[in-house]
Amino acid sequence: MSNRKVIVIENGTNHFSPLNQYLVLHNLDYQLFNHFSDYTEAEPKENHTLIASTTDIITHFNADLSDYCDYKRRLYNCTYLIAYEHSNCIDSLKEAFIHGADDYVTLPPHPELLSMKLMIQHERLNYLESLYASEQNTIVYNNMSIDPFAKQIYLNGTILDLTHSEFNILYTLAKAPSEVFSMEYLFHLITGQKSLGDYNALMTHVSRLRKKLALVDPTNQYIVTVRNKGYKFNVIKSSNSKSFD
Repeated sequence: MSNRKVIVIENGTNHFSPLNQYLVLHNLDYQLFNHFSDYTEAEPKENHTLIASTTDIITHFNADLSDYCDYKRRLYNCTYLIAYEHSNCIDSLKEAFIHGADDYVTLPPHPELLSMKLMIQHERLNYLESLYASEQNTIVYNNMSIDPFAKQIYLNGTILDLTHSEFNILYTLAKAPSEVFSMEYLFHLITGQKSLGDYNALMTHVSRLRKKLALVDPTNQYIVTVRNKGYKFNVIKSSNSKSFD
């Protein structure tokens, strides 16, 4: 697990000082600020978990849920936001969640339990980030590149004009070029339904996809039919163009 930082804005509460000795055991860096202004002036560069009062969260974080995640990450590099408040202040905690809090802790906190919560949360963040990174990596084969984030496929420098289903078929095949994907799997991928033995819809999509690929690059056969099994991705150049009908 990569090293991460926990930042606490204490506001004179003195509740979180014992937390440091437990975070060290879990390979988590710790930084304490007295006021929110001190935190923003420091401009922390690394991604971190922020523990702040409900008042600070309500005051400084956007209440528009459509952009609060992007707002936090761009402005503060905060990947996880924990609100703290006394247990009898339920309304303040509710308001903090509306303003973007991901979790909460009541005062006074139990430092050992809180450190264990942070350790588990950071392990999950690392895992999700690794999944996201692997999913967003551009796939490159010969003169084709596939950008799953933008959902664009470039062939010989040309962006292919593909439907959503055509993109999903080609991207799925290209992610595992040595694997043969069954007709049933691909049919469910594009329709969300079982085929009941009728693969005409899938075959139509594959035929159109092959034609679009051949218009840009007639010398490479990117989608290969494996008899009685399904389709696989292939980037080996063939000496002759083949009909894909």
